[in-house]
Parts: sequence; C-alpha cells; structure tokens
Amino acid sequence: MMGMSKSEIKKKVEELLLSGNGNITDSDKESIWKAFDVAYEFYKEDTLVNGKPFIYHNLEVAIIAVKEIGLGPTSAICCILHNINLKSDYNLEKIKENFGDQVAEIIEGFNKLTNLETDRISFHSDAFRTMFLSLVDDMRVVLLHLAHRLYDIRNIKFLGKRNEPVINEIKHLYIPVAHRLGLYIIKSEFEERVMLHEEPVTFKNIERKVKETKAKREVYIHDFVSPIERELIKQGIEFDIKWRTKSVPSIWAKMKRQNVDFEEVYDLFAVRIILKSKLKKEKEICWKAYSIVTNLY
Repeated sequence: MMGMSKSEIKKKVEELLLSGNGNITDSDKESIWKAFDVAYEFYKEDTLVNGKPFIYHNLEVAIIAVKEIGLGPTSAICCILHNINLKSDYNLEKIKENFGDQVAEIIEGFNKLTNLETDRISFHSDAFRTMFLSLVDDMRVVLLHLAHRLYDIRNIKFLGKRNEPVINEIKHLYIPVAHRLGLYIIKSEFEERVMLHEEPVTFKNIERKVKETKAKREVYIHDFVSPIERELIKQGIEFDIKWRTKSVPSIWAKMKRQNVDFEEVYDLFAVRIILKSKLKKEKEICWKAYSIVTNLY
C-alpha cells in the first residue's frame, strides 16, 4: 500500500468533507467517517494499479460527486461504500441498518446499472438512453455513475483491457446523458478526454492552432461585439456578453462534417448575450436584442 498509514489516507476524507463547502453537518460528517471506517477495514489490503490504496478510488469518486456534480453527504457515503456489498459479507441489510434506507437503495440502484450489459446493447439509440434513465428511482444513481466514469477516464491509463468498453460507454451513453442533464462542463471534459484517447495527434494539432489564433480571434471578437454593446446601451438594455472558443472536439466534428481544414472553420467561437429584465418584459427585450444583432449582421 505504498506504506501509507490510515492517518495519511484520512487526509483524503478531510478533502472530501471540505469539498462540501461547509454544507455537510456534523452528524453527516460522523456518518461519512463511519462509512470510511467500514470500507477501510474491508479494502485495507487492496491497492490500485497505480499503487495507491484501493479506497482512494472510492474517495476520489465521492469528491467528484460532491465537488463537481454538487451532490450531498448521502451520495458521498454511497460512493465510499459502492461495491462493498458485492465483494464482502457487508450486505445491503447491514448498509440499511447502519446508514439508512436511502443509502441502501442508491447502492442497489448503482449495482443494477453496473450490471447492465452495455456492451451487448446498442446504446446509440435515444430509446436506450431513455430506458437507462428510467431504470432508476433516484437520479443520484445516474449521477454517481457519471462521477465514476469521470474518475475512470481521468485514470484511463490504469484501466488496461477495460479502457475500450469504458470509452465506448462514455461516448454513446454518458456524453448524451450529461448533455440531457445540463452538465455541460462534465460533457465537455468527457468529449475532450475521449478525443485525446482516440485521436491524440489531431487533438494536439487543433489545440495548437486554436492557441496560435487566440490573439487574432480576440481582436476579431472585440470588433464583432462592440457595435452590439453600443446599440444595447443606447436602447437602455441591461446585459452581459460572454464568449468562448468552441471545444476541440466540436471544431473537429465540424471539420469532418463539412470536410474542411481548420482554417476554413469560421465559427470557432460562440457569443452569448445575457439579458436582465423583468419577467413580463423578457420576450420584448429578447426580440429587441435579436433585432439589434440581425440589423448589424
């Protein structure tokens, strides 16, 4: 176990508790420590491929769930205990007894999705994704799977033979699910890491070209946005304009779809106008802004 003591591993639990931004109550903290003690006792002899203690995996997934997806202490406990009932005599009844019905139900739902033979089912179809989402009573089950797959793809080099099925599942199941749930930051990371795995040379080339054209693009965007800003101010509209360069995978998808080189992709960035208005004036203000943009461009 790389000679790591229990007190050193506990620092990972402290990191988990801090990732809750002060929203984890003392009694929840107690339950998280209790879950850690249970899992530690069972996993203390096991190590990951990278040499770290096995329980690091459970704690990392819990940190992703809390910090990046915004789930709470119940989900953190489920992450710490996931798989334990399948690999030991610490069954769902004991989990229910010690951590309550909710934790037991989420872990049971998590196992149900894990056991879905996704490699045998065509998950290219929207019908499959709808069925996948309908299999669970608690949405946290799906979100914990997302956290798990995020951990997997970040540690793809340690997955060995499992990496292809995992990549496939992320591509056809978890990217569309993340999109459907509005988890765009996670969706983008999935897309980028999948492309980095499958097309590393192309990814690096496009990324380099995006960086090289950054200064030029910023001048272009400034010139593009300025007249819109002037007109919005003139009409007394409260607004905020944001823009971002499109992600490498979406630029690559466009290059393939239109069969063009990077230099021929003209919409490398997306501009968003966020308007502030009273609810009943919202449509009117939106049409005004739309009209300003179409008059100019």
